[in-house]
Amino acid sequence: MAFLLESLEQMQGFFWVLMRVSIIVFFLPLFGARGVPSLWKIGLSMLIAIVLMPAVPQVSQYPETAAQIIIAFISEALLGFILALTVSMFFTSIQMAGHFMSFQMGFSMATIIDPQSGVQNSVLTEMMYVLTILLFFTMDGHHIFLKALAASFQAAPPTAIVFDNSIAGILVKVSGNMFLAGLKLAAPLVIALFLSNLCLGIIARTVPQVNILMVGFPINICIGLIFLMMTLANIAPFLSGLFNDMGEALMGLIRLM
Repeated sequence: MAFLLESLEQMQGFFWVLMRVSIIVFFLPLFGARGVPSLWKIGLSMLIAIVLMPAVPQVSQYPETAAQIIIAFISEALLGFILALTVSMFFTSIQMAGHFMSFQMGFSMATIIDPQSGVQNSVLTEMMYVLTILLFFTMDGHHIFLKALAASFQAAPPTAIVFDNSIAGILVKVSGNMFLAGLKLAAPLVIALFLSNLCLGIIARTVPQVNILMVGFPINICIGLIFLMMTLANIAPFLSGLFNDMGEALMGLIRLM
C-alpha cells in the first residue's frame, strides 16, 4: 500500500498511526528526554509513521462520536506507554548496575544532573547509561523496537486495542528481570569490593595503628576501576542478550493486545 492521503479514511489512518508512534517517541528514554526539542520529536514521529503506514492494515470503521474518540485515544496512549515503559525498564537495569557500582566504590557522592530525567545520578551511572545507548544503536536495537512497533499494528490495528489481564503480570516479570540484570552486571565488582572491605576490616581489628579510612578509599577505587574495565570489556554480549530479551518482552506484550 502506497502512502497516500487522498481520502478521509487514509487521513484518519495516518492520524491514528501518528498518534501511537508519537506517544511512544515522547516516552522513550532517549528521544523523550527534556533536552530534545519537541519539534524534533514530532518530525521523527511523522517520519516513523510514514514508514510504517504500508504495514498498517485497513480499518473498517474509525471512531465517530466523541466518546469513541476519547476511548480510542486513551487506548493508544496506554499502548504507547506500556511499550515505552518496557524499553525504559531495560535501560533502567543498566542505571541500577551503575548505582550499585558507584555506591561500593564511593562514587555515589559525586553526582551530576541527568539532562534527560532532571535528577541527580552518579558519574558512573551516567557513563553506563550513555554507553548502553551507543551499543543499543550499534547492535541494531532500534531495529528490534521498530519491528515490534510494526507488529503492534498487525496485532492491534488503530482504534482496535483490547488489553489482556496478563499484561500486568508480564510487566511485573520484566521489572523483576530488570533488577536481576542490574545485579548480574554489577556482581563481580560488588563481590570484589565486599571482599576488599572484609580484608580491610580484619586489618583494622588486628593492626589498630593503620588508618583504614585513608588506606581503604584508594584501594577500593583501584579495585573498582580494574573490575569496571573488565566488565566493560565484556559488556557487549550481556547487552546483546538484554536487547533480545527486550524484543521478546515487547512481542509478548503485543500478542496480548
